[in-house]
Amino acid sequence: MRKYEMGELFCGAGGLSRGFHAHGFDPRFANDIWDLAVHNFLMNFDKKYAKSGGKMAGDIVGLPGSVEDIDPSSLMRQLPSSRGTDSLVHGELDVLLGGPPCQGFSVNSHIRNGDDPRNSLFKHYVRILKGFAPKIFVLENVPGMFSLEGGRFFDELLSEIKALNSLEYGGYEISFKILNAAHYGVPQERFRMVVIGTRRDIADEVGKVDVPEPVHYSLARAHFKGGRTHTFHYALGHRRIDGDSVLPLHSASLLPPVSVEEAIGDLPPLVNGGGVEDGVPYGRSGRLSEFQKSMRRGAKAATNHWARALFPPNTERVKHIPEGGDWRSIPFELLPPGMQRALRKDHTTRYGRLSRNQLAGTLLTKPDPHWGTFIHYDVAQQRLISVREAARFQSFPDIHTFYGGQVDQYRLCGNAVPPLLAEAVAVNVKQKLDAYGGLPIEIESEFEYPLAVNV
Repeated sequence: MRKYEMGELFCGAGGLSRGFHAHGFDPRFANDIWDLAVHNFLMNFDKKYAKSGGKMAGDIVGLPGSVEDIDPSSLMRQLPSSRGTDSLVHGELDVLLGGPPCQGFSVNSHIRNGDDPRNSLFKHYVRILKGFAPKIFVLENVPGMFSLEGGRFFDELLSEIKALNSLEYGGYEISFKILNAAHYGVPQERFRMVVIGTRRDIADEVGKVDVPEPVHYSLARAHFKGGRTHTFHYALGHRRIDGDSVLPLHSASLLPPVSVEEAIGDLPPLVNGGGVEDGVPYGRSGRLSEFQKSMRRGAKAATNHWARALFPPNTERVKHIPEGGDWRSIPFELLPPGMQRALRKDHTTRYGRLSRNQLAGTLLTKPDPHWGTFIHYDVAQQRLISVREAARFQSFPDIHTFYGGQVDQYRLCGNAVPPLLAEAVAVNVKQKLDAYGGLPIEIESEFEYPLAVNV
């Protein structure tokens, strides 16, 4: 396997890097404004740092703080070169990853605001991209970047990248698409915009990196700006998991989605507010789905398998919700005042109970039943999903452990890029880098896992 080197900005828990790491990419640095996120990243990818429990620096440069404060020239001097020079030089880094904060763009945000200062942080991503001139870059964000203020921010992003065209390497050839994570084996409907840039000297020799084609179909419809023109629309909403047709299936080769039960059905049952952070022994030893096998690989127990507690009156409300149901099954007198005034056709994900045979909805940063479908499908358990179950819906393998308080762990997980989606992108990136020429060595890492679930 050829080894490649990457850095990640806005790293969070490391979802993008987790997917790339599975295909021979080693992190060199990781930045996030939240120091706990950087700690989580290093604990999962840096053996030296993890062995000391975070008390000693390891091989990966951790950069807690604002991306605005990163000087690429100074950072490169901190990074030893693996190709014969004293430190990393301009143009040497293989891949730069990053997902700038999306709260200001997201259609799921309670306050969607074009003046949110986080909306302009992508400019610092481009500034650091200019300083490093990596061979490939991958930038991820929400589809709302296309629609907020008429798509002004996405247009600015492309304009900033095009401004690099006069530089030493000729700038970047761009591919972009709105991808649904479910199309790559993630058990969740999660649309994300992915922009991939291939440095022009590499693109001229081996071609630019394309966005990955779907492997699974899904049930979602892209009801947002750019949903028809910028998605793989042929893979959306063709067939239900129970076999009933919705639309003619244009591509019979696409696999079914990975269902909720296929994702979390092997995890031990919990009571409301139950579970432990350190690790719960796997309870089910019978037949596992392919997804469950891949998630368990290398792990001895299910860490972070603890659930946020429900309190009255929510404990009474959820008793009335059947599998696949929502707030409309709750008796009127038990509904929150705002929901008592709601039309029954609205807010159909609120107080939702998962359906074992369907995909999970888009995971948020906290499993609040008032805002989404976060109640476990098993009516005998009457609880919210655990952190580990949320991680499974994101396709984090069980060896990826989350650190911090329970609220922090849900947030780290909910903000992440699904690793299987990142893997699908990494496969295409690796193909081009292999063709261009890399450094062949055998990778040995206790954190490596061969996910490759239908991607």
